[in-house]
Amino acid sequence: MVHAVSAWLIARGARRISLSTAGGRVIAEGSIDAANLEQPPLAGAQRLVSLCPSNLEMIWALGCFERVIACEDSSDFPLQVQQLERLGPDLGPNLDRVAELEPDLVVSSLSVPGMERNVTGLRARGVPQIVLAPRSVADVLAELERLARVLGARDRAGEVVADMRGQIAMLERDAASLGAPVRVYLEWWPRPMFTPGADCYSNELIALAGGVNVFGDRRGSSLEITPEELAAADPQVCFVSWCGVARDKLDVRRLIERPGLEQLEAARRANVYPLDERFSGRPGPRMLEAARIMATGIRMADLTPDSE
Repeated sequence: MVHAVSAWLIARGARRISLSTAGGRVIAEGSIDAANLEQPPLAGAQRLVSLCPSNLEMIWALGCFERVIACEDSSDFPLQVQQLERLGPDLGPNLDRVAELEPDLVVSSLSVPGMERNVTGLRARGVPQIVLAPRSVADVLAELERLARVLGARDRAGEVVADMRGQIAMLERDAASLGAPVRVYLEWWPRPMFTPGADCYSNELIALAGGVNVFGDRRGSSLEITPEELAAADPQVCFVSWCGVARDKLDVRRLIERPGLEQLEAARRANVYPLDERFSGRPGPRMLEAARIMATGIRMADLTPDSE
């Protein structure tokens, strides 16, 4: 029970548990960590299964992609992923098939709600797994190093982390040159409207681009909002980054022309840009590309004050 509840909580951004019986007896209390949900992997694991796109991209970055024998359906990078066996959607892969494949290690995830079923299902089947659940850019770097230790790829991890830190430093310098942060709205989904809250790495990506999340003061990793709330937040620049929607299908007119947003300054000025969710929605080695795309949008935007 403690394992299942912990996985459920971590998938929703929590890092503490307080679990008691109806009679008040404490079952579990204190901090929780995804690393404590794992089954011991085989040292130097050679047969890998990935159950999340960002996990597969981490494996690729560490130079271990050739060890992967299967992955879930939504992974699309690197190009060689087309050769892998597919296991179904990331929120409902065929775990019986995973067990049949007898991998040395499954790289599972708790990055979004619903993935806890994968973690608990693998545990029930006795399949070794490492559970990744990054909630910040620093977490991504730490998870890369943790995964590298299991895969025997520490040297490569050092190179990847150093490169990412260099990218971060460059983005920070560019953001500082803009002066005051630009108010940014990032949309995960248009109907109903979802956006990242305070407990999401997206705030860091927006900051690295030179902005500040207009909903970054609200607790939660993903918030449902209304057009009225967005109008009141008054962002200067908006980005549409709809989950699972390809870059060429992101239609910014659906935000610009949305009922209730007629007076939204960013919409009136057409300061609305597409942002590929493969970068913004995957906490992995390619996530900093989202900051660069947003930085470009912020610099292109019409931010001149309204005339008196």
